[in-house]
Amino acid sequence: MLNIVLCDDNIEICNKIAGKLKEKIKVDKKIHIYNKYDENLIKYIEKNKAHTIFILDIDLKSKEADGYSIAKKIRKLRNYDDEIIFLTNDTNLSPKIIKHKIQPVDFIIKSDYCINDLLISIKKGNAQIDAREEETDTGVLIVHENKAMYKLKYKEILYTELLEDSRSVMIKMKPGYIKSELYVVSSVKSIMKKLDSRFFRISRTRIINKDYLTFADPYDKKVGLSYGYVLEGSEEKIKELLECIK
Repeated sequence: MLNIVLCDDNIEICNKIAGKLKEKIKVDKKIHIYNKYDENLIKYIEKNKAHTIFILDIDLKSKEADGYSIAKKIRKLRNYDDEIIFLTNDTNLSPKIIKHKIQPVDFIIKSDYCINDLLISIKKGNAQIDAREEETDTGVLIVHENKAMYKLKYKEILYTELLEDSRSVMIKMKPGYIKSELYVVSSVKSIMKKLDSRFFRISRTRIINKDYLTFADPYDKKVGLSYGYVLEGSEEKIKELLECIK
């Protein structure tokens, strides 16, 4: 899931850019739009742990903070796990002044044609995030199926499901993995204890990997995952899931 935060005080430009990004970026994505440094943006920076590409108007007209101040806050609280792209109207801005501290992907001048530059920078930023995740994501779930032992990388697990009338849990893997699914004798509770924070239990019998979430509908009691999977969950747990990923 590609997470993008777009912050610009010009509501018209902000909505225009967001619309173009939604149209042009074909991968699973979530675009969060802010027009000032308010409590909602603060909450995202402080609480949302998803690696994010922040697109910040450096000239943000807000009494609370401009784009540069927001970027410093991001680096202080989130280190360098995210990528930052600056938008500006100032063609005389010298990026060298702040580049060494913030390490943004790019400085982009706002114009009718800036969307192409943005798409290139987003692609570059996302590649850098993916590379870091690949280096640091060492989590594995060790399971036994029959007499064989498997070390399943967390990032390759889509979901787990307790089989009806059985003591076995089915573990669904991403397409192209060693096996598409494994069947292990275990409980859902026991499996959940071995997983990390990217996983969420949507019902008594199912655990999903939030990184592959495409939709969550508490009233229909269903969630969607990448590769076309749709699973049933409880209304209460799906509402909790939505609150968790805000």
